[in-house]
Amino acid sequence: MIKKFSGKTAAAIIIFPTNKILLIKRGTIVFRGFWALPGGKVDGGETVEEAVVREVREETGLKVKIVRKIGEYHEVGVNNGVEYDYYPTCFLVKVVGGKISKQKEEIEEIKLFDFNEIPKRLAFKHSDMIKDYLRTS
Repeated sequence: MIKKFSGKTAAAIIIFPTNKILLIKRGTIVFRGFWALPGGKVDGGETVEEAVVREVREETGLKVKIVRKIGEYHEVGVNNGVEYDYYPTCFLVKVVGGKISKQKEEIEEIKLFDFNEIPKRLAFKHSDMIKDYLRTS
């Protein structure tokens, strides 16, 4: 039986004064082996905006504030035996507190990259989200 992953999600491009981007490598089945922006599923009863702030804090230890929405995306496919059909919304956020630290067991690694050093193995539309951000900044 194939597992399914679907619904609304939120992702964050976090502003750092050093022209770097924070990416995480997840150990979860659908994202295993890929670098991704911090973020995750929108829980019932919360907005996408609330979800991105919560997910960034839960994954990275950083408290953030939304600057603006980058865009809305749609992902459909199958990876590692998981069928996915979800709708990520990407936000540009700034740090208002905390410090970077891996907060969840599912995260294998967390790292700051220069924009010109972004890894090739990005999770799905994350490369499009980053390109859209760079195009509009």
